[in-house]
Amino acid sequence: MSVKYRCVLAGALALLTGCDNPPGIESLEQELQVLRETAGVPAPSMPTRVQHPAFAYDATALRSPFQGQPGDEGPRWQVSDTDHSAEGERSKSRLESIDLEQFEMVGTLSDQYEDNVLLRASGVVHRLQPGDYLGRQNGRIVALSPHYVEVFEVISDGRGGWLERTLTLPLKQQS
Repeated sequence: MSVKYRCVLAGALALLTGCDNPPGIESLEQELQVLRETAGVPAPSMPTRVQHPAFAYDATALRSPFQGQPGDEGPRWQVSDTDHSAEGERSKSRLESIDLEQFEMVGTLSDQYEDNVLLRASGVVHRLQPGDYLGRQNGRIVALSPHYVEVFEVISDGRGGWLERTLTLPLKQQS
């Protein structure tokens, strides 16, 4: 007989001796005996079922969690107290022919001298810094962080006045 075969046989015997009389077997035997003695006795009746009123769940009246709060339609134009007439005199860059809503922030680049933001529009990534212009409404980058960029826009109201707003473009998370 091989050593491997002897070890397997010894392990099987040890397992079988452990199953000889497990704890609690006597109480189980007593319960079975009581059940055998009461086999002719009818079972107790089932309790009556309590009927609960139906609950109608109607979520159509609730606001979607993916929409903004009522009255929060995004950035709004405010009347400007500053004269921005010089905005129309400067030469416009290529990025000022693209709507600001088409830009998405994809990253930042920084060194010891300057901070830059990477904005993608029409499939092209542009490297910009505070003070650069973009968007059709005289948008100018006023602040940037690793998580967002703020753009200040100015537009003529058509009556000699100016309207302004600040937009925040968040960093687009990769999916």
